[in-house]
Amino acid sequence: MSSLKYLLLICFFFLGVEQVSFGQEKKSSKLKPWIAPLSLTLGGLALYNQSAHDKQVIWHQENYATFQSSADDFLQYSPTLIQIGARLLGANALHKGKEQLGLFLLGTGIYVISTQGLKRIIHEARPNGAEHSFPSGHTATAFFGATVLAKELGKEYPWLAITGYTLAAGTGYLRLANHEHWLSDVLVGAGIGIASAELAYCIYPKLKEHFSSSQAFQWEPRVAPNYYAASFSYHF
Repeated sequence: MSSLKYLLLICFFFLGVEQVSFGQEKKSSKLKPWIAPLSLTLGGLALYNQSAHDKQVIWHQENYATFQSSADDFLQYSPTLIQIGARLLGANALHKGKEQLGLFLLGTGIYVISTQGLKRIIHEARPNGAEHSFPSGHTATAFFGATVLAKELGKEYPWLAITGYTLAAGTGYLRLANHEHWLSDVLVGAGIGIASAELAYCIYPKLKEHFSSSQAFQWEPRVAPNYYAASFSYHF
């Protein structure tokens, strides 16, 4: 497969996720936020075959045979770091404090369980021969962070949303260039990342309303320089 075709597929990434971040503000349809993750996932499943894998191997040999970079290990977190930095600088975000942390933890749990569970159920070999290829966890992390960034700051600062999705697409492309993932892994990973953020924003308000009605249940998000977590307690 030629480099041009891959570049077009990466553009598909960007156009799809941009539709999620800005199209949802119009609220013309409840299905609007799900178009991009569904399209990405279906596109990935369509390319989940040996013929596509063989073409990718040829593409990699012709263009990135000696390429090696660890930038994707750090780039996957860049949309989230941008959001944190913008908040520290006083950016006007959609949610504040514990609300945002709760949303972030819920969405993180969804995409981590989804990607890691699928990796261990499917047992797809990576292009380089290693295990647990499908789907791409790096790409899911990057697109989850980019979607949260767009939701929290995209309305006031659209250029931050564009930057986040561009970095997320770059993460996916580097996974291909590093021969760590098949294109199907990356597309499905992107879909999972976006869908996890959308689910968190749908579910969290309902969870909060449900549990706030009972004084017996308490939860406390916690954040520190080297970790984030949440503690739960229930009094009978």
